[in-house]
Amino acid sequence: MKESTEGKLCGPAVWPARKDRSSDNFAWRLFRVRDEKRDRYHMLAVGTQESGDTGRERIDLVAFRVETDRFGDSRAREEVCSMSAHRSFGLTLTNGFVIVEQESLRGLNIGSLCFNEIVKWARRVAPDDHVMPIQLLGSHVGAYGSRNLERRHRFYQRFGLTFEFESGDVHPLASGESKDMVGRDLISHSMAKFPNIVEVDLLATLQSLAMAQEELADDARGLKDGIASLLAERRRRSDVFRRVARLLRLPVMMAVLAVGAILARPGHFGLHL
Repeated sequence: MKESTEGKLCGPAVWPARKDRSSDNFAWRLFRVRDEKRDRYHMLAVGTQESGDTGRERIDLVAFRVETDRFGDSRAREEVCSMSAHRSFGLTLTNGFVIVEQESLRGLNIGSLCFNEIVKWARRVAPDDHVMPIQLLGSHVGAYGSRNLERRHRFYQRFGLTFEFESGDVHPLASGESKDMVGRDLISHSMAKFPNIVEVDLLATLQSLAMAQEELADDARGLKDGIASLLAERRRRSDVFRRVARLLRLPVMMAVLAVGAILARPGHFGLHL
């Protein structure tokens, strides 16, 4: 089961589909994510796209983990999460779930970083809009366990969302509904709230990767030329060896015949063996 921090949203059952699922029209930012547990870094590309007429604005967000050692390869990326928000008779913050797909990337503030962008958009675009309530489901208790229910609650609290919880559930945070609020009541955060994540200059990083790629290409060409030279030298030496062998073949054969003749009739040659 996927570990998540999601709640289910009240409101229309049909979520407006993103018109253009291509990432070409997104504005991109690049982040370096420190994973203390595994002692490594991840590069995270976060893209946002704003669209819609006044009163029906929406934002789409997608995040990819990027393999920087495969620069220029469009397959060298892995979707981590995606989320959206839109205005339509109120402000709907997510399409129902906030999930980081890869288990190894959970707990690194990636979901919070992405949802923070949604919240900043909501505060800017729809400060007076009523926020559609988020419904927390008791069925999540069996699926995710009490530990994740607490994480889910802390996640929403972080952005100013508070809940009225239903009594009588097996866990006090199992089910409930977010309290009434408007967009300006949401809380957005600066990057200081995500200490393990640092935004890096996208252009400088691309230039650095391009230079590294060019250097690797030069090294590869140098190795290829070196191997070609070694193979050519090997062929040259092999040709010399064959020519010498051909030149020596007749004298060696004559010497062998002479020795054979001497051994066969030593007296003829004045030898007494």
